[in-house]
Formats: sequence, structure tokens, C-alpha cells
Amino acid sequence: METIIVEIVKGIGSILVQPALYVSILITILAGFSRTKWERKSFRVRIHSPWQELKGFFGLGIVFGLAISIVVGFVGFSLTIGWIAIFNVVLIVLLLIGLFRMASTAYTIGITSLVFYAVYYFDWSLAPFENRMLPIRDLYIDNFMIALVFVLALLLAVEAFLIQFSGASQASPMLRKSGRGKLIGAFRLRRLWLLPLLCFVPGQGFAALFDWWPIFQIGNQTFSVMILPIVIGFQQQIQSQLPAEATHKIAIRVTSLSILIALLGVVSIVIPVVSLLAFVVAIGGRLWVSYRHRNEEQSAAFKFTPQKDGIMVLGAREHTPASRMEILAGEVIMEVNGKAVLNREDLYEALNENRAYCKLKVRDNKGEPRIVQTALYEEDSFELGLFMVE
Repeated sequence: METIIVEIVKGIGSILVQPALYVSILITILAGFSRTKWERKSFRVRIHSPWQELKGFFGLGIVFGLAISIVVGFVGFSLTIGWIAIFNVVLIVLLLIGLFRMASTAYTIGITSLVFYAVYYFDWSLAPFENRMLPIRDLYIDNFMIALVFVLALLLAVEAFLIQFSGASQASPMLRKSGRGKLIGAFRLRRLWLLPLLCFVPGQGFAALFDWWPIFQIGNQTFSVMILPIVIGFQQQIQSQLPAEATHKIAIRVTSLSILIALLGVVSIVIPVVSLLAFVVAIGGRLWVSYRHRNEEQSAAFKFTPQKDGIMVLGAREHTPASRMEILAGEVIMEVNGKAVLNREDLYEALNENRAYCKLKVRDNKGEPRIVQTALYEEDSFELGLFMVE
């Protein structure tokens, strides 16, 4: 048992030999600096750190990766090196083509599994991987595909959870022009999460390539240990509703898709060919979720638009008077220090009435008025730290 644990710990380093990890990190870093660029373009100031996306990449997903690794390890699930190689290629291509939007596990796992089945069905060679590891013809392909369906269903459930509880966190506002040339506010949600998945690979071919690679015996079968960089991406633009409302709707739909895939997995136990249908449904279903959200956004009225009776708020910078008063996106500032305000100039004039204290009348997202107030200090932003649509 101690030997197995040591080999598993050594296997953590196997994630470093997979190119998909480095491509994911690079795209995440570039996305952070790209975001700060259009934040400055909209508001002349950076809103969040350019490293925010990278911090999220190595965040909550790692906890889920550990939990899923325990589950799949307990049931004895294993992957072939051929499938892992195809997965790396598919993930890299999808990231380069669609960035965060195409990194859903429905696409990465679904497409990889269908390609792998085609390799098996048409007897294509996967050399040098097939020569060093378990020959693909020795694989119980039906059982392997069925197991992948259940893993995909589990990963889709995790994806829904991450979208629900992390997809809208620190959403970055932006200003854009509508089709009629009117300036409106919007939010671009872009997240990428890493789920390092511990998996077993039949055979000991890796030891011929890397003498440090961990291998061990279970019964008469030799296994190598590998960390697979499962990456989950999410990207949407929100302009007709609050970011938390949009992510909640999307999460519900992805959860429903995960349940459907799990049910197809149960059916595939009796009718193995249904496993292929499950991957097709996963890909099509995730495309439908994205399409439906986009269609709803395009057909709905804009939420973050200039108001006749106040100033529409898109958010507030951290550690500013606006953040202390907990002014939220979608709320409308109607009065400042007892004076009605309709634009930035009105806000300046009202603030000049009392530079030591600020009192606001705000209409919240339920349409109810409320009063918020705070003391002002020398280091505070003159604009209260607000991002506004005028």
C-alpha cells in the first residue's frame, strides 16, 4: 500500500508532460491581460488584476479534481494512453478555435471519445502509443465507452456547479454600442478551471520513455499513474440581466444535460451503442445551451442603459466609497447628498457639496428605493469608484 501511495505522488508530475496544460495556462494569462485592455478602453481604469483568470484556473476546480479522482480510482476506472493523446490534441484545438467558450467537457470528452471509437472501429494505428501500451484491440471497448459516459455526466455536473457559484464572480463590466449606436453596459464572463484527474493507464510503456514514471501491479495487470488536465471553460456576454441570474439559468440547463447523459449511460449498459449517442447528445446539448442563452440575450431588452431619472451602475471598484456602500450592478443612483443626478457632471457637483460625507438614494434591482451613506477620506476616488452607463 505504501508503495502505491508513493507512486501516485510521483505521478503528479506526469501532468507536466502534457501540452494541453501549457496551452491552457498561456490562453488564461493572455485572456487576463486582454480583459484589462478593454476595461481601460471602457472606463480608463483597470478593474480587476490581469492575473485574476489565472488564480481562478488554479482554484476551486482542483478540489473537484481531487474528489473525482477518488471516485474514479475507487471504481477502478482507467484510460488508455491513446485516448489521453487524442484528448490533448482536441483540447488544444478547441482552446485555439473557441477559447473559453469551447472548453466545456461536453466538447472535449465527447469529441475525444468519438474520435477514439473511430480509431478502434477503423483499426487506425496510434503508434507509438499503441506499441508501448495496451494494444487498442485488447481493450473492452464497450465497457470503456460506457464508463466514459458516466465520467462525462459527473464532469458536466461539476461544470454546472462551477458556473453557478463561480461563473459570475468578479464579472467585468464593459461599455459597447447597440445596433442603433446607443451606448449600453454589458458583462463578459470568462472563466477557465483546471480539474487534475488522477487516472490509471494499463501497461508500463511510460517507463521505457521516462525512468521516473510511476508504475505498480494490481493483480496480474501493470498500471502507470497519470494526472490528466481536465479543463472546463465558460464564456458568455450578458447585457439583458444580472450576471448571477444568467449563470443560474445556464447552470440549471447544464445540470439537466448531465442528468440526461447519466440516463443514457444507464441505457448503454444494456445497449452499448447508446454510449455513442450519449456523446453526440452531450455535444449537441451543450451547443444548444449556449445558443439558447445567446438567442435570449439578443431578443431581450437591454438592462444596463442610460436612465431618465438617475445614473445606471455597472459596478464598483474594490476599496472605494461605492464598494463600502455596497452599490451593486443594475442599481440606479437617483440622488447624491439630497440632489437629483442624471449624469457624471451632476454627480461631481453634488459630491462637492460635502467632501467629508456622502449620502445616496438608490433604486435597487427590485425597483425599491434605499439610502446608503459613508464617510469620505482623502485617498477615496472622487467618482466614488463607480462604473456607470450615461
